[in-house]
Amino acid sequence: MKKALLIITIVAVVSGSVHAQTRAFKIGIKASPNVSWMKTENGDISIEKAPLKFGYGLIFDKMFAENYAIGTGINVYKLGGMASYTYGNKVADTTYITQLTRNHKLSYVEVPLTLKLRTAPIGDITIWGQFGLGVGYLFKGFGDDETKILSDNSNDGMYSNLSSANPTVKDDGNEIQKVMNPFRGSMIIAAGVEYPISGSTFAMAGITYNGGLMSIYKPKDEVAKLTNGVPTIAADKMSFETSARKIAANLIELNIGIIF
Repeated sequence: MKKALLIITIVAVVSGSVHAQTRAFKIGIKASPNVSWMKTENGDISIEKAPLKFGYGLIFDKMFAENYAIGTGINVYKLGGMASYTYGNKVADTTYITQLTRNHKLSYVEVPLTLKLRTAPIGDITIWGQFGLGVGYLFKGFGDDETKILSDNSNDGMYSNLSSANPTVKDDGNEIQKVMNPFRGSMIIAAGVEYPISGSTFAMAGITYNGGLMSIYKPKDEVAKLTNGVPTIAADKMSFETSARKIAANLIELNIGIIF
């Protein structure tokens, strides 16, 4: 990720010097409905549901040749999805093995840094492609949670027999920002078209894939490893096996906007 950012930055600086005579800017605004989903490589975490979300943003293209630009701006978007796993949470001197199903509701502001390529006009239409990286900051994080306690170690430090008979507790709008990674790195690939509507003003439409490069959660080994669908408790009932809580978030968005 650092190498890609360095390459894009070098291209911008060098091209700005070589093509100073073509310096120009394109500024635009966009609305961006999206479909987002979670992704994990941890088999003890299950993923469900790809919800429809919404975003908007400011487009800023620094042209360094007639058909080439460094694309940046500001993207504000929401993403989410359902994830389920079992984890251990400690309250006072007791650790509980808890089954959690969480519907994530996350809001980010992102600054992209991309290389943007345009064709010469084909009739009235210009086709463009874009790729690069983005760095997002989580400014709101909520979860609609359903939890169920399966076991605890209140019996002389030993975990009791697992039980699914305990009630499910719902907590909608639970503030989860403190356990989330405040930053999100992403890979951005986009394509679309521009169409002139008046003078130097263009209508724009496109599709963007924004793929998460890191976990949305702070690193912590708390996910209970499952055996035949239930947490793996040691033979002496004094501990249980855990794995990393790593969940990435992706989105595909439709961009509709105006370029000035």
